[in-house]
Amino acid sequence: MVAVPYRLIRNLMLAAGVLYCSLLLEVAAGFPLDVHSSFLSELGARDQSTSLYARGMDLATGVLLLVAVLLARPAARSQWELTGLLISTTVFGLGTLFDSFSPMDCAPSASAACRAAEANGQVGVALVLHEVTSTLAGLGSIAMGVFAVLVLRKSGWGGPWGKAVAVLAGAVAVTQTWLGLQTGSDVLTGNELDAPGILQRVSVALVCLMLGTVLPALRHALSRWP
Repeated sequence: MVAVPYRLIRNLMLAAGVLYCSLLLEVAAGFPLDVHSSFLSELGARDQSTSLYARGMDLATGVLLLVAVLLARPAARSQWELTGLLISTTVFGLGTLFDSFSPMDCAPSASAACRAAEANGQVGVALVLHEVTSTLAGLGSIAMGVFAVLVLRKSGWGGPWGKAVAVLAGAVAVTQTWLGLQTGSDVLTGNELDAPGILQRVSVALVCLMLGTVLPALRHALSRWP
């Protein structure tokens, strides 16, 4: 077993989980957006007072995850499940990092003019870039959930805690896929994008919990593998 700085990586992942939880920012800001009809990413829109905070949280999350991956690389070796988990974490981290540099110009749920511009295709490059980076982060989180379950399964689940985290990781994959399909169908069919606000907030909360708990659950797996 190749030694890695477990405590440091654990703390980085835990900090990333807290910072990615933009629900905390939403609560601190007094719920500036309608939770039913908005995306959390609208907190980072340039016309919102929360923009710098939301983008800073995404930037820090991405940096922390990428550093954690670099530190954990020696543990993966030839184990494809762990390699897949590290790659998917990298994709998620990069998508989140790039999100901080490509915010929307305005929050559609908070502005009729912004919604009209979006419906008429006048939102420009900013929204396109944001959709690309958000999709990248979403795909990374789905893959993280899948590979976390695979690693825990190979290790024999690691007891009740490991099973609980496996269920959590599976829930991340399911809710993020559901969210992607729902929003993707609106985009592909040309319908007005109807933000599934509650679903997204539940999914983000699950991702935050997974980031903070997956490494302790995997430690047992890493210690048992030859």
